[in-house]
Amino acid sequence: MQPFCPRHALPGALLLALTAATGATAQTYLSRAEVEDHMRESAFCYHPNDRIACAWVELYTDLNPDHLIMQSGSAVWQEPMSVMEFRLEWDDNALCIDDETQGLLAMREAAGYRFPFDLEGLDLLPEAELPAMIEELRASTPINSCFRYSNDPANPERLVQHVFYEGLLQPDTDPVVLIPRFASGVALIP
Repeated sequence: MQPFCPRHALPGALLLALTAATGATAQTYLSRAEVEDHMRESAFCYHPNDRIACAWVELYTDLNPDHLIMQSGSAVWQEPMSVMEFRLEWDDNALCIDDETQGLLAMREAAGYRFPFDLEGLDLLPEAELPAMIEELRASTPINSCFRYSNDPANPERLVQHVFYEGLLQPDTDPVVLIPRFASGVALIP
């Protein structure tokens, strides 16, 4: 178990004991500047299949000193493609979800399972639907959820997303393929 930032840091002696007890090794995470460089150039395709279709995809559209705006697309069989717009907060080199609002700004949907990097033409859902979705997200998202990235040691053109709850590193990671923005879109796995 490894804290990621001062906001959730464990006392030094406790951290040392936890690291020794679990046999954890230090992870080299990308800096915020390195992550932002990838975000400017690429969409993040999570859990890609052999044809580089994504379980979900994230496109970062607005990088700011304290936050960024993210468009996240996913699909489920016999349902429209869902595209949600979020505001994620920077905490040093980690991206974090606001517990109160879940960062949700807008929701869109479209027929088909191709996530376009230009979101024009997608149907914007009514703002009145946002509170119910925020409650659904809050019920399924652990509090103090944050994310960091590292290079994939097996593939230099891929990243690994690391998830933290309450400042503690979770054992599961998410593989990420970087899809250049000039590709103009990516397929989703329904």
